[in-house]
Amino acid sequence: MKRAVGVILALSLCLQLVGCKTIPKREEGGKESSSPQMESVQLERLSYKVPADWRKVKGDQGYYHYPQKENEAGFLSVLYSEQDVSAATDTEMLYDVYDAVLEGMEKGADSFHLIGKERVKLAGVEALKVNYTERFDPHGVYTLEAYIFVDPEKKGMYFAIFTASDALKEEMGAQIAPITSSFRFGGKGISWGDASTSGGATESSSSAAAGDNSTGSSSQGAAGGQGGSSHAGASSSGQSSSVQSSAAQSDPSQSGGTPASGATAEQKKALSRAKSYLGSSAFSRQGLIKQLEYEKFSHEDAVYGADHCGADWNAQALKKAKSYLNTAAFSQPGLTHQLQYEGFTDEQAAYGVSNCGADWNAQALKKAKSYLNTAAFSQSGLTHQLKYEGFTDEQTAYGVNNCGANWNEQAVKKAKSYLKIFSYSRQELIDQLKYEGFTAEQAAYGADGAGL
Repeated sequence: MKRAVGVILALSLCLQLVGCKTIPKREEGGKESSSPQMESVQLERLSYKVPADWRKVKGDQGYYHYPQKENEAGFLSVLYSEQDVSAATDTEMLYDVYDAVLEGMEKGADSFHLIGKERVKLAGVEALKVNYTERFDPHGVYTLEAYIFVDPEKKGMYFAIFTASDALKEEMGAQIAPITSSFRFGGKGISWGDASTSGGATESSSSAAAGDNSTGSSSQGAAGGQGGSSHAGASSSGQSSSVQSSAAQSDPSQSGGTPASGATAEQKKALSRAKSYLGSSAFSRQGLIKQLEYEKFSHEDAVYGADHCGADWNAQALKKAKSYLNTAAFSQPGLTHQLQYEGFTDEQAAYGVSNCGADWNAQALKKAKSYLNTAAFSQSGLTHQLKYEGFTDEQTAYGVNNCGANWNEQAVKKAKSYLKIFSYSRQELIDQLKYEGFTAEQAAYGADGAGL
């Protein structure tokens, strides 16, 4: 059931992009100003704020907010599903539910590419934050930042998903932290009503609901996991100036793993928590500081914990690289960008990638097979996708030539996926398949197999 929710959610996102060419009338008006007005929206028990000049459309599952006139630029979707997950009595069980939903989203998507995921707090509850890219035909690849979470009683599931084209990344990214920091759960019995307009900026929050200081740029950072994009370090560069200044003033190499004399009680707690995190996962210095701040430690105490925990950040980068390779396939530049996105320095990322022991040909093959498990590709389309991921020509050729794909059957699969959304004639379908890189013979075979 949880996986089905994810598949339905992925389809609803696709329909929002490919449908609704006529722009619906706004339900509320917004006035332009140098300091944008925010309007409050209520969805079941969740309230949140969005810029008042974003066009708002009410759907079956929630609300869609469009920053620009054209739907295709991207949007924020805040959705609700009545799913009772109260049986998840502890944190690990709850995150198992979130992972199952994410798996469903991946299976229901076209060319889903996971950039990274992390556990955060949102509106006072445990949430899963996911950065990924997804292809929405015929519009191309979009960058997404999703938050999956439940209400405090675990009687309903919520999704907040920021979907941006390249043209919208900067504008959308700048609004992620203000919007997520405004998320609040009210008492029982709150109805799904219309939004009310409210002036002023959203309240700030030191919890994970604020999306941390890098959240506003993580959409750009997500793109950095692809094909050597120059945006790869956007997440680390998006850290607050106080983090950067502390990095300049503190020498992590002096970390001893024990509290310094005169450490405060909160600093000792932060240090203990930092060691606990490092015992179960790998972190960059910046990532560890962010995680401690999620736990509501002050920035100063979080920096203290990170700088006195005794971590070898090169070793952490290597550990993180290996953990990624255990769960997904990466090209060499893709893995480098992912580590940089996690907050590792260029040197630390290079160390992790150089020492992880990856066979990049095998990674290209693994990536090719993972794509074919979730979507349909022509031979040239799969070649293009692997190159986009940062694989060399030789690695790409190895992956494509050894993936075992039947390109005729791929054409049928692609044709059927199109007909679920579009009403194509036979010739229109053949033309679309040829546009996707299938040969004329493969395209005709695909149309035949789809029943046209």
